[in-house]
Amino acid sequence: MKSTSDKQINKFSRQLSGIIFNQWSRNIFRRKESLFWINTFKSQIKARKIRNKATSEGTYVPPVAVFSITNKCNLKCRGCYANAQKRDIQKEMTTGRIASLLGEASDCGTRIMIIAGGEPLMRPDVLREAANRKEMLFPVFTNGLFLQNGMSKMFCDNRNLIPILSIEGSKEDTDDRRGTGISEVVENAIDNLKGEQIFFGVSITLTRHNFGEVMSPSFINHYFEKGCRLFFFIEYVPACSDEYDNCLTDKQKVSMSVRMSNLRLVFPSEFIALPGDDEQYGGCLASGRGFIHISSTGNIEPCPFAPFSDVNVNNTSYREALKSDLLKRVRDSHHLLSEAQGGCTLWENREWIDKNIMGKKSADEENKVLSFEDEAA
Repeated sequence: MKSTSDKQINKFSRQLSGIIFNQWSRNIFRRKESLFWINTFKSQIKARKIRNKATSEGTYVPPVAVFSITNKCNLKCRGCYANAQKRDIQKEMTTGRIASLLGEASDCGTRIMIIAGGEPLMRPDVLREAANRKEMLFPVFTNGLFLQNGMSKMFCDNRNLIPILSIEGSKEDTDDRRGTGISEVVENAIDNLKGEQIFFGVSITLTRHNFGEVMSPSFINHYFEKGCRLFFFIEYVPACSDEYDNCLTDKQKVSMSVRMSNLRLVFPSEFIALPGDDEQYGGCLASGRGFIHISSTGNIEPCPFAPFSDVNVNNTSYREALKSDLLKRVRDSHHLLSEAQGGCTLWENREWIDKNIMGKKSADEENKVLSFEDEAA
């Protein structure tokens, strides 16, 4: 008999498949697009069966992996959590190991892999390997600057690579956090993607200050008219303690699901809030309940915002890495972690995790990567 947690995870898997099925139904009269989405849907159904078999054998395989393929970036955005972690860019995984890792993940049933960074377009070698895995889907989160240099052809030729352009909300907000003139470059890149008929999305950082604007129909319509059909709302996660005033208020978090439902009624598009939808799945989906994070150096971690790890895929297979004791402990304890003020439950409860799961005295001792605030200082 399946546990409540297993049923919640299966609900997440089914909803992922539903998003893909929706895209097929919206493109049913466009032959190439329709064929791509129906084949992707079939692949996801097969992947779910593989995962269910693994679960029955005692191994949790997440439907999604977030893979930060590089920490290199051509921007220095204010408040960037990836920059605050200051990981070693000299030890990033080789192209060969990444190619085999993608195959291992696919064979295990992880067939949606979110490509992040740094700026992932700075590693076109990895994108080429991803493009070869036609049974997998790769949303690629990018600042969009390299799309001006011919990189859009890779997305045009490989539908399983989906560019997701990151913005902060308004032109002023994007330029303020990312640099003067960046918003114009992103808008031009979006226009080019529409002109080349490439399926794409946008990722919008949600703060308490821009919440009302970016979740309004008028804001969404601007990008819908430009051809965007996939919207990610990413709750702001502070890199240090003096940035908590950017986090969503409790009232905003409560109203988010209502606003999302209303947007879905108006626009034939997909709207995904992270981690805003976690509660319907019984809490945090990290640590393999719904997804895991793979760092650029190969560490298997519960979440991109929580760089705790006890295993590295340079030293073992993806399947064996999923048996991590750390991942299991976090999964088993997820109901004990309180809701986060700043988006990420694990990061908010880092001291508790460090004491009760990592077995250390404090997050500031023995492993400095556990403290974003110290590294960012």
